Amino acid sequence: IMGSLGESSSGTLEFYDVDTKNLVVKEHYRSNQIAWDPSGRTVASLVSQPIGGGHFKFAMDNGYILWSFQGKQLYQQSFETFYQLQWRPRERLLTKTQTEKVRKNLKKYEKQFDMQDKERQRALKLEETKGKRLQRTKYRDLVSRLRAIRERQREDRVSLQKGYDSDDDSNYVIRQITVETILSSKEEVVV
Repeated sequence: IMGSLGESSSGTLEFYDVDTKNLVVKEHYRSNQIAWDPSGRTVASLVSQPIGGGHFKFAMDNGYILWSFQGKQLYQQSFETFYQLQWRPRERLLTKTQTEKVRKNLKKYEKQFDMQDKERQRALKLEETKGKRLQRTKYRDLVSRLRAIRERQREDRVSLQKGYDSDDDSNYVIRQITVETILSSKEEVVV
């Protein structure tokens, strides 16, 4: 990565991939520092003010942007006062033999974790839709109660309308009308 850093610079960052000979140009306006994470996969460009105090004239620009090593922006955060960014040191959680065991059984673990992820997503989806399902059930109960009331009142309606049953489809004349409208037409002569 090559960066134009400092107070009066443009903040241009150039990510160059030596394998593919690809150059990606990005910009973080007024960035004055660049920090690679310990794994070498992520880089942070930041605008920070001096720790010693004093008034920093570009306080609105304070913050950082995380980039992938290929130049893709991953995250951005702004702060009113921002002094420094430090990466946490990577600690080894497993011994060398445990690491080898994990690598050997990775496919088995992957399937296991995928199943757990799917189950967790399903549970979240059920929890999210719980209210909607409850409302749907209440609505269906209400509709069935109203249909039962309407069915009980059917004889009274028919007698009040002198034998006319508005629910009987044979009392209606159904016509199907199709209207076609040509919006535009274009003729082309093919030679």
